[in-house]
Amino acid sequence: MIHQQGPLPDNQNPIVIEECARALEHLRTHCRSFRSGAFATDDGFEITRLPASAEQDQRLASMASSLQALTEAVAHDREIGQTQYSLVEANVGRVLLRRVPGHKIMLLAVFGDEELAGQAISISRTVLDDLSFQLPRSAPFVR
Repeated sequence: MIHQQGPLPDNQNPIVIEECARALEHLRTHCRSFRSGAFATDDGFEITRLPASAEQDQRLASMASSLQALTEAVAHDREIGQTQYSLVEANVGRVLLRRVPGHKIMLLAVFGDEELAGQAISISRTVLDDLSFQLPRSAPFVR
């Protein structure tokens, strides 16, 4: 009996991992305040991170997944449309959470306070729009 396997999950797909790593590198080179970042699936599995480490910190991916779900639930409940991004502003930096358009993948990026939040938001939008075209198409994604 031959079993057909479906497509690999995004966090195990080498093409997705490579393209996400490339997007993080692009963010690092174009945002001087970039400190670290990771891509994760909606269900909380890390795809890649920068700086890379030998061990994955699933807590970061899980927190990002929970925060993304919470912000989308609030937007839905208040009937204000789909979320574009979430931004956590802290004393010496900010955390940006943004979905890759058309995919069940999100970016969680940490930025210092060396530049305006709008610059990181704008650059991340461009990077993720480009990434969405590089990633393999999977099942249609509807939020």
